[in-house]
Amino acid sequence: MANALKSASAHVAPPPRARSPRRRSWRRHRLIAAGAAAVAVAGGLAGLLLSRGGGPGPIPVPHYAVPAAYQISYVVTTPHGQPSTERVSVRRPFESVDEFRNGAPPGTTTYLTIVNRLGAQVLESGTAQATELQVPAAAAPQDMRPDVIVAAGLRSHALKYVGAETILGRRCQVFRSAAPLRSGPVQPVSSPSTYTDTCIDGQGLVLREKTVQRGILVSERRAVDVAIGPSAVADAPFALTGTHTPVDSGGGAFTALTFASRPPGGSWALVAPPIGFQWVGRYAVIPPQPSDAGASAFSVGPPPGQVSELDDVFVRGVDVIVVQQGSTLNGASFAPPNNAQPVALGALGAGQLQVGGSVSTITAEPYGGRRFLRLSGTLPPDELLAIARSLTLQAGGTLTRLHGKGAS
Repeated sequence: MANALKSASAHVAPPPRARSPRRRSWRRHRLIAAGAAAVAVAGGLAGLLLSRGGGPGPIPVPHYAVPAAYQISYVVTTPHGQPSTERVSVRRPFESVDEFRNGAPPGTTTYLTIVNRLGAQVLESGTAQATELQVPAAAAPQDMRPDVIVAAGLRSHALKYVGAETILGRRCQVFRSAAPLRSGPVQPVSSPSTYTDTCIDGQGLVLREKTVQRGILVSERRAVDVAIGPSAVADAPFALTGTHTPVDSGGGAFTALTFASRPPGGSWALVAPPIGFQWVGRYAVIPPQPSDAGASAFSVGPPPGQVSELDDVFVRGVDVIVVQQGSTLNGASFAPPNNAQPVALGALGAGQLQVGGSVSTITAEPYGGRRFLRLSGTLPPDELLAIARSLTLQAGGTLTRLHGKGAS
């Protein structure tokens, strides 16, 4: 499987320039008052009231709106440094731009720009030539999705509701976690003096992020401007390109395949897309990695040997599901991710669930760990688990490049 995917992915031209409303899926966990189905919470955020599990009072869990595009400018402060500016622009589900500028908003010179889109990441630092990597399919990494993580985080105690604030005239709720929500899987606070507080408004937008370590404030991001809708991101450089790093130098490859393509060793697949989703692409992917050392881009463990994978991408409006599966060229084993919740995945066997700031992720290591499977999506964990359990094993086949198209 790995050799076939590597062959299909090699020598791909850099990708060309860029590219249903969510139904409510919150489950009523425990109603505060008999017969009350929904209530108003602080600031007019409508939602359910969940039990604190023995703590004082209820936890308000809003039904977040999920705008298709938005832009937020932040002032970033640290105890001893000068303020700086960060501007985050998002076009869901794949595209994001994160710009860092010197000085307080609106900032002066831009010293770092990170652009993500389907199959590509572009890095531009100062006046240096921008570089472009070809990367696995994924939801925009800078896009926080509270509609996916908040209810699940409260149920698992990885998040703790600590209050509400008003920023820029927008009411937001504050949730406490062990680290910033965009830093990886959400973990519960283990120390009362080390945590991150994140304030999220009814549009699901992060208005403030305050990180405290050992009782000392180490950084704060606070929104100074919020704009929603396609016009809000019209000036964002989503189409920024750069010099592509060759695959043999660790730059990765992202090659569009025909939908009928199958790797020779067999693969797992969705018989039909979930309701409302459209299957938009199948790709042979080599993640950015040193070709000799094989440092993996996966949370499923860094085996020696170059990783190659097959990515299937499904889209429903602002939502995305990605099925990734692969192996290494030398058959090295994959280890389960750390700090994950064990789950049963039916025919796939044992698996692991992680809830992150952008997506929920389910991983498995079939064939004795010689392969990996990762299912990620902007869906609540229970919905993603049902999809993972519906995957079926398909016989092997051949991989055929989609003629006339590169990594798009």
